[in-house]
Amino acid sequence: MKKYLFGIMAFLVSTMLVQAAENTDELAKKTAGDFLDAFKSNKIEAAMKIASTPFYLKNRDLIKDKAELEKHFSEEFKKNAGKVNDLTHSVKEIHSFENIKEKINEDKEKIDEVLKDGDRVVLLEVKIGDKEMTVAIAVALRQGKASVVGVSKVSEK
Repeated sequence: MKKYLFGIMAFLVSTMLVQAAENTDELAKKTAGDFLDAFKSNKIEAAMKIASTPFYLKNRDLIKDKAELEKHFSEEFKKNAGKVNDLTHSVKEIHSFENIKEKINEDKEKIDEVLKDGDRVVLLEVKIGDKEMTVAIAVALRQGKASVVGVSKVSEK
């Protein structure tokens, strides 16, 4: 009887863990999509509500100050205004950070500063006009809330 109850409890716990991971993936996916939508719409305020610091950008120092992050977004949004109106994206993959951190070869220390076990990296196929690229968006999950803590272009076609 005890083995039977233990088996049922183990099944229920594993089911709950799978559901929690799926919910976390969906939250990360939505957050990454909302961030790209803010970029496409040139809405700095929306991007700032989704993003948090420290913020990772490939080949740069971490942005640790919210005002500095807002300045960076403002410059990027101005530079790309009108050029990203036709931006579309689709989720390619979602990874938990603990499952991929050993595969990261560059900027390990910086990435370790913005992502923790349980966080997600969302890989998106992004199209802007005739350009196609894969973009990684780092999503931190803290106390049930998600925020974008980094963006990196992985590849371009």
